[in-house]
Amino acid sequence: MSETERELIALSLLSAGEAAHAWSAFNPSAFTIRNWVLDGDPQKVQQNIANLRSGYLPAIAFGVGLGAVVSLIARSPLPAAFAGLTSLLMLVLYEQALPAEKRLLSGRKTDTPALPSNVVSFRGSTGL
Repeated sequence: MSETERELIALSLLSAGEAAHAWSAFNPSAFTIRNWVLDGDPQKVQQNIANLRSGYLPAIAFGVGLGAVVSLIARSPLPAAFAGLTSLLMLVLYEQALPAEKRLLSGRKTDTPALPSNVVSFRGSTGL
């Protein structure tokens, strides 16, 4: 393995690590989710889940964005791929921390909003 290949693998692994760190910056730990989501009245639990999910987008954007920048510098798609796969893994792990009936794409009808009520949705009219 050449020095260049070793450096590319190192940059890719660092990009993956930083993508995972972005999730911890924008979201609580899985342990906290397991204990926090189930605690309290159902209305508050629903809002907590929506608040949790509002951190998914910035975590993905930061992690994948960083991987893309590293890929541009390294002239290889590998760092972006590592960061993207890590972000996908983190999304799955965070959803798995929720009770099965509350998970995204669970196939069960739920009244959990996708985003907190104070977050502007780009679906439909925003009144802007």
